[in-house]
Amino acid sequence: MTYRLAAIVMAAVLSTACLAQAPVSNVGGSGSVNDRLAELERAFNAKSQTQIAQQRQFSALQREVSELRGMLEEQNHRLEQVISRQRDILLKLQDSPDKPQKKAASSPAVESSATQKTSSPQQPAGGTGGSTTSHGDEQAAYDKAVNLVLQDKDYDAAIPAFARFITQYPQSSYVPNSHYWLGQLLFSQQRYDQAKSQFTRVVDAYPKSNKRSDSLLKLGLIASQQNDAGQAQQRFKQVINEYANSAAATLAKKSLAEL
Repeated sequence: MTYRLAAIVMAAVLSTACLAQAPVSNVGGSGSVNDRLAELERAFNAKSQTQIAQQRQFSALQREVSELRGMLEEQNHRLEQVISRQRDILLKLQDSPDKPQKKAASSPAVESSATQKTSSPQQPAGGTGGSTTSHGDEQAAYDKAVNLVLQDKDYDAAIPAFARFITQYPQSSYVPNSHYWLGQLLFSQQRYDQAKSQFTRVVDAYPKSNKRSDSLLKLGLIASQQNDAGQAQQRFKQVINEYANSAAATLAKKSLAEL
């Protein structure tokens, strides 16, 4: 019995020793665990680099889309300007045939006075010709200034051309457009104070001009360039409130969000 108890105790001691040695063998295998950890770390770093590269590509695509959208909005804006200009020219052409009729209605009085003055028959003809010539010169001068911008791309020459037109034909219906074009050209040359004067003239003096919304927008952009955020915000909001459905309002919203 004593021998059997001693055998049992000895077996228990041996089994305990075996269990105690088990962690020692695991410690010896810790090198492979480190290798696996290093491998996982390399895989994680590679994945992170891929994600960073994808994010950069996505950001680049966003910038390209934004630029394309801006170009599209600018082209739409220019198209509206061309259409507006063509509409003005058509209205002028439609008004022209009515003028001879109005003069013809007063011809009896002219003929009556012509019987009393021998030189008077030449006066109506001279007066009519002078009016036609003046209108023709006005149209030609405006078209020349516009073509310097749209066709010749000679912006330096276009600036004095529009300035001369405003001086020579102050009552012309093209004066608001001329102020706007002049402001645009000065704005492109970063002559902001001079451009501001032209756009302000359109806004204040010609409330019904189809260039007023664009002039308000440009005043906001000028204020933004001159670091006057308050004035820029005021102008952009004015465009949005007064011309909600216009292309200028769309650009004003975008500019307002970027302030």
